Amino acid sequence: MKGTSKLRFSFLILSLVIILSGCSSSSKANIKVTEDNIDYLIEYDESLQTFITEMTSILTNFNNSLDGLYTHEVSNSQFATIMKETIKKSNELVSNVEALDVNPELFEAHQNLIVLVNRSHQLLLTAIESANNSSTDESNTMDKDTLRQEYIEIKKEQANTANQWKILREELASAAMDEEK
Repeated sequence: MKGTSKLRFSFLILSLVIILSGCSSSSKANIKVTEDNIDYLIEYDESLQTFITEMTSILTNFNNSLDGLYTHEVSNSQFATIMKETIKKSNELVSNVEALDVNPELFEAHQNLIVLVNRSHQLLLTAIESANNSSTDESNTMDKDTLRQEYIEIKKEQANTANQWKILREELASAAMDEEK
């Protein structure tokens, strides 16, 4: 029970941080394609697509492993081992996203991406902590439902980010076609 409370508390704190950070979808909607910004928007979009692809791979690995816990195809200790490897990839992704130097116009959008990638990383850390605690204490079971709900919320936010940039990418393509004319 103690581990479950700690897990819920971790998610509550993380959720409050995200809410207070003001992750509004309007920040990306305010970016407009102009002749002055088209080059760095294209460059950022390429980086963003790479980051989204990497994040999807990490979250897919997490989701498949969590499914394995539900179906008893994966034990808590196997889950912890898988998460340790996944955390290495996630840590690299977090470092790459945070290291990217962006134009001030993209600051808020990039800050939202940093929050999303760190939220995903925290999910993995919380999952491995829960798996390790339940492996050493039989009375302490993993709260798989809380992990699943956080995963779903992250995927919703990731899909929203990807969709907003898809709209911007269409504007970029249209602007590029206008330049050719």
